[in-house]
Amino acid sequence: MKKAKLPIIPTGLKGLDNVILGGGLPQYSLNIVCGPPGSGKTIFCYQMLFFNAGQQNKAVCFSTVSEPPIKTLRYLQQFNFFELEKFKEHIKLRDLTTVLKNVQEGKGIGEVINFIREEIEKESASFVLIDSFKAISSIIGGQDAMRRLIYGLAAELSVLQCTAFLIGEYTENEALTDPVFNIADGIIVLSSDRKGYLRRNYIEVLKMRGTDYFAGRHRFLIDSSGINVYPRLKPIEIAIPIESCERKRIKTGIEGLDKMTNGGLYLGSATLLAGQSGTGKTILSLKFLDEGARNGQKGLLVSFEESPPHLFSMAKTLGIELDKLVKEEKIILCHASPVELSVDKFHYQLISLIRENKIERVVIDSISDISITIADPVNLKNYLLSLVTQLSGLGVTLLLSSEMPEERFGVTTTQLSVVIDAIITMRYKEANDIIKRVISVIKMRGSNHDKRIREYEITNDGLVIKE
Repeated sequence: MKKAKLPIIPTGLKGLDNVILGGGLPQYSLNIVCGPPGSGKTIFCYQMLFFNAGQQNKAVCFSTVSEPPIKTLRYLQQFNFFELEKFKEHIKLRDLTTVLKNVQEGKGIGEVINFIREEIEKESASFVLIDSFKAISSIIGGQDAMRRLIYGLAAELSVLQCTAFLIGEYTENEALTDPVFNIADGIIVLSSDRKGYLRRNYIEVLKMRGTDYFAGRHRFLIDSSGINVYPRLKPIEIAIPIESCERKRIKTGIEGLDKMTNGGLYLGSATLLAGQSGTGKTILSLKFLDEGARNGQKGLLVSFEESPPHLFSMAKTLGIELDKLVKEEKIILCHASPVELSVDKFHYQLISLIRENKIERVVIDSISDISITIADPVNLKNYLLSLVTQLSGLGVTLLLSSEMPEERFGVTTTQLSVVIDAIITMRYKEANDIIKRVISVIKMRGSNHDKRIREYEITNDGLVIKE
């Protein structure tokens, strides 16, 4: 006997629907949306309502003393999701202030429930929003009254077959004791923290009955379009081939490096290029992408440090017409400041660029800059592991540059060896009072490679590796 699937209602927020909730919210569920003032709770709920509202899906939104209807309407009009005709026809605002005052005068909470039920029936509404639900407790007098209200309201909403959203400035501690959370089918928490002068917003699903949701905090941004959710990256399982097959190699654009790697890098592999500052990591990366462009493989260069004009100038000294390649869309440049970087938004943009442009070679210069945004070593490791597996799953050949500590072979700090196919180091050495540059291949999974430490020079042709 097949299990009956819960009908799902999409929220219209792609990251939330596609990754976190697995499609959307269960139909007829009662959901608590909580968070501190200014966290985006009202925007979040109305954005969902505007996405779903229509002739067959009308909504009734009840406001309390904390959110007057005219104030709500004024701010909602600033967002692109606001549609005036849809608002007039399918989304109705109702004020609970008067009926709540009557409760104080002794007429009972039954009047509040009756008022809500009558308005829902009058509009044949499929969605109900109460903002702010927590504010009601300060009016009707304590937890006992709130308990009777929430239990009675939940029973009515179940009979009326409505999907409900109750907004409140609840804390995590209140979620453990407040009676409203006992009857909730879903609990969604919006929060924020501060890193330096930047404030970062998060969304977290604490509870969602009948669904297998992606737990934990996920980033979201608020702009003129409303709320955009960028779920955390999680590693994907790479399918193991049933039978072995010969892997194709691609040239790096550096003849000596191709010899050291026994014919070039494997197609679809991930290579870590670790080097000290000034050793030529960006030059090698440019030659790698230029070689791909010459062979019909579109490339993507993600640079956190070098600006496009500087990259164009550097490439020109190497005989690479990077500006022309960019105009012809053979190479795509993506420049972002690591200080302002939102890593969760970044990886979605990156994956979108790769898919839309059919990118085959990707350079990220450098992953060390991501640590500015993700200071925690464990979170940084998990993010990079997930990023590499996601990109490897797209079939691209990936080159990740990283700043290497001054100590010899200090590449283990990146903790990426489990998903990296090759590791190449570039560093300085002192010989006879002269500073020289040396390159070595530390690791080449599934292939023999040159184990020697080789000197190289940076010329107008790029990197020339000595025998």
